[in-house]
Amino acid sequence: MRKYLFTLLLVVVFSCVNAQQYALFNTKTLFDSFENPAQKSFVLDSSRQFASNFLIPYMDLSSLSKGPSNDAIRNLVNSGYTQSRVGAFNNPNTMRESINVYLVAVRLFKYHKYHSEMGFSWQIKSETQVDYDEQISRGLFYDTFKNFTTIPRANIFNNNGKLQSYHQISFTYRENYTKRWALGAKVSLLSGIGYAEFNADKSIATINSTNMDIDMAAKFRLNYPDGGDFNFKNALPYKNLGASITLGTTYTTKSGIFLMANVKDLGFIRWGKSSYTGSFDVAQNITLDARYSPEARLQKAIDDLAKGNTEQKRFITPINSRADFLISKTFGPYTPNLIVTKNIFDKYGEAAFVNTLKSGTFSFSAIPSYNTDKNFRMGVQGMIQTPNFEMFLGTNDILQTYYASKDIIGSSQATETGYNRGSVYLGMAFKIGYIVEHPMNMSWMPGVGDGKDRQSIFGRIFSIFKKKKK
Repeated sequence: MRKYLFTLLLVVVFSCVNAQQYALFNTKTLFDSFENPAQKSFVLDSSRQFASNFLIPYMDLSSLSKGPSNDAIRNLVNSGYTQSRVGAFNNPNTMRESINVYLVAVRLFKYHKYHSEMGFSWQIKSETQVDYDEQISRGLFYDTFKNFTTIPRANIFNNNGKLQSYHQISFTYRENYTKRWALGAKVSLLSGIGYAEFNADKSIATINSTNMDIDMAAKFRLNYPDGGDFNFKNALPYKNLGASITLGTTYTTKSGIFLMANVKDLGFIRWGKSSYTGSFDVAQNITLDARYSPEARLQKAIDDLAKGNTEQKRFITPINSRADFLISKTFGPYTPNLIVTKNIFDKYGEAAFVNTLKSGTFSFSAIPSYNTDKNFRMGVQGMIQTPNFEMFLGTNDILQTYYASKDIIGSSQATETGYNRGSVYLGMAFKIGYIVEHPMNMSWMPGVGDGKDRQSIFGRIFSIFKKKKK
């Protein structure tokens, strides 16, 4: 249990924005085809048969460096701290984080008649949601980093939140059901890396250099390696198993309007018997052990509090499932995309308007967005794309990224307290092998000549609803 509850209470987690790369939707990149499984990634007569990121990860760095928090805790204990809350927050706000990194992504052109494509991928994902009081905790998430030390340094007990990280190993398949309508699916095996959840109904605390008075009612669930430290072995995808499915469809009207809809990552993870669950309602005075440093005193006191109210028990959690809808139409070099996304298991939603200008192989996108947390963001992206190569670089929040970079370069105190915020993502992929030629131009093509009467996979599935010929 060492560091478990302390980590959650202090909420020293990634501070960032939701990591949806809206500018990559409807781009027919390798990333787009895995995130939106009904999408094509191959172009007849131009693309080669195999596409891959060749172990160059699709990196989403929208969470910025955590950094050590010892200085903040030391000041907290030495200067004293008093805070209280009973019931709901007076000024509630939410910090959300979603990281998505593709370690491996491989896709192949399978069959010409229905433009069938299939792929395999290995992702690492992380999801965080922290509810906090905007007035009490404002300095923790907003303002410039130089103001951090002038605002309550660590709002230890007044945050409710959860963090979940896991591997996602997937198989995807797509095909055209008709000339205008396409279907796709992504089936995934999940393996949990770590989970932490803490919800306080009552939290009253007074802390100084020698004592901590605490009156708290809370529930928590945790699954972390012994000692609280991750290493290569306990991060491998072989335990805390689960499963998920993504279903997608696209349709192009006769007037050229493109529609896309997805239900993404409907699934769960079963956390194993090494998990911890607990709840408590305590009121007591704790003497901070003088043998330890100020930050270690507070950490030990909270660890001791957690140990007496904990049991090891399996539990099941859903992953962050959502529904997406996109509508788009191309006007020469300009393509606007309106995207709406809504989480299935909570109230969060977001709308983005992607404006893309393309010239030859280069495109530039500007992405204003607004979400149900009442946050406005402005993202930008640049991309080079040919039928057999793609490379992109973008940010979901250019203003926060600029200020974060400025403070880091200027050696602000954020480098000590570790609350850096910003967003950067990048990726690269190649296609190799035979060119997937149209039959009228072909010298060779996979899946051509395998049987004229072959029926598509989705056609065979939906055929059970059709009347059989007598």
